[in-house]
Amino acid sequence: MNEIKPSNRLAAIYVRTSSEHQGEKASPDEQESECRALAQQNNLTVFKIYRDTEKYRVKGRLVDPSGTRVDRPKLLELQKDAAAGHFGYIIAWREDRLYRSMRAMLTVIDTIQDNHIQVLLARESFDPMMAPLKAWVASMELKGMRERMSMGVKARLRNGKANTGQDRYGYRRNGEIIEIVEEEARWVRKVFEWYNQGVKLMEIRRRLIEARAPQKGSTRLRKIEWAVTSIQSILQAADAYYRGVKKQSRDGEVFEIPAPPIIDSKTYERYRIVRERNVKHPMFNYRHDYLVSGLLKCACGRKWAGRTQSSATRKNRKGEVVPRKTMSSTYCCTQHHKELIHEDCPRSIGHLKADDYVWGKVKGAIDDPEILIARARDYVEDLRKKAKSANEDNDRIQRELDNLVLERKWVITQARKGSISEQDMDEQLADLSAQEITLKQEMEMVTDQSLLSALNQWEEHAREYFADLKVGLLELNTVPQTDEERLEQFELKRKIVNTLVEKVYIHKDRSLEVMIRLNLLQMIRQRPSADQVPQVGTYTRTPAYRTHPHPSGCAA
Repeated sequence: MNEIKPSNRLAAIYVRTSSEHQGEKASPDEQESECRALAQQNNLTVFKIYRDTEKYRVKGRLVDPSGTRVDRPKLLELQKDAAAGHFGYIIAWREDRLYRSMRAMLTVIDTIQDNHIQVLLARESFDPMMAPLKAWVASMELKGMRERMSMGVKARLRNGKANTGQDRYGYRRNGEIIEIVEEEARWVRKVFEWYNQGVKLMEIRRRLIEARAPQKGSTRLRKIEWAVTSIQSILQAADAYYRGVKKQSRDGEVFEIPAPPIIDSKTYERYRIVRERNVKHPMFNYRHDYLVSGLLKCACGRKWAGRTQSSATRKNRKGEVVPRKTMSSTYCCTQHHKELIHEDCPRSIGHLKADDYVWGKVKGAIDDPEILIARARDYVEDLRKKAKSANEDNDRIQRELDNLVLERKWVITQARKGSISEQDMDEQLADLSAQEITLKQEMEMVTDQSLLSALNQWEEHAREYFADLKVGLLELNTVPQTDEERLEQFELKRKIVNTLVEKVYIHKDRSLEVMIRLNLLQMIRQRPSADQVPQVGTYTRTPAYRTHPHPSGCAA
């Protein structure tokens, strides 16, 4: 490693704690204190303290800042600052604070070597040549710790003792036994009583809120009071409430922990009858061909769904029940909780009127594609300006892929030597394959952008593409003679809509705003003349343009 110049005497201190290391008496403050002392001994000035000590969200799930993870927020910030040349040293309490897996180790080593940084450790020495071995030992130690914990948990579960986990509504753990919370249990019985009487879920929710029924405690403030999913989870646990069990799974094994029952056999049997009737005969069981399903959105921020009323009767204006002449199909907002419904949400719109309006806008774009082509022209020019950045991203991803190849070879070598079992090897190789897929998907996106920036005759292809679509529209003008022909026509229309429509926004007055965009790569790949474009699977889209809302609205 290159020697750090005296002018770069700034040091970054990295501190990490998580539940994986509960046995170590090393608080964040103690780690920082020893690292500061080490910086002072080496005449270094502390640039910044990077602390990964709290859980963070990954795809909506809270995770610990484990040493096996490469997405730790402060570690990523440290790597970014290192690349910017803000410091010449990294100080940590021990090596396993930086990483406890091969992948995390390779990421840190790359940062150190690429930016000529020295590493100092408060409790041990750092040798980059020994880093792979230490990372492997740390990962094996961590794996052994998890296996011992899992064995202990499963032993208690086999003996019918409750472990950690979410307490079902109506119950709580008291030591290693499960007992009833009577204040909650009476509302469990009420929910089943109302459901068996035919009360709808939204009405059950209203009654629970009105009666101020308590909900299970949570570490986070509830966004929705008595969400419908909470009521559904109670009903879906009918078997557990009747039999008096709590099911817990561990490593693929399912255990039943005894608990006092909350509902009686009469309630349970009645629930099964009502449930079976509702499942077999749902209110909305007829499916129409919904052209813009999944594309329609409102101010609530929710995607709308197509719904068909299949009841044979309806109520007229006088409140009388009369026969229904025709099926009623609509698009409806999927936000059911009244307090979260936006004041500008129209709630529903007739599905045929919405489909016809959007299809008309799509046909207009096909008949006169110059607006789309002009937008695409600006987009391609912007990509050409960013081509250098795309090349840098491509190089970074390629380095990470190369590191995965080295790590895969190392794992196979260790298995051949007998240092790890075949099962361990298979698990690690599977994890590496998953990482490789993610990186290749990211590279495909960067490659797509590079391909678009290099396109020379894309405008010619675009006009040919729209000419082909016009021919397809002529075929759609014929009247289908069979259900198969009707379905084929719908699938063709749906494919065209999905290709050209980004989304459809519905206003309070039910006027529709259609966002149209041109998918260049998909367009070119669908033409035989595009065989020179590599098949990489992720399509880059040009910015959408908005059509004007329907002047008179699309009334349901």
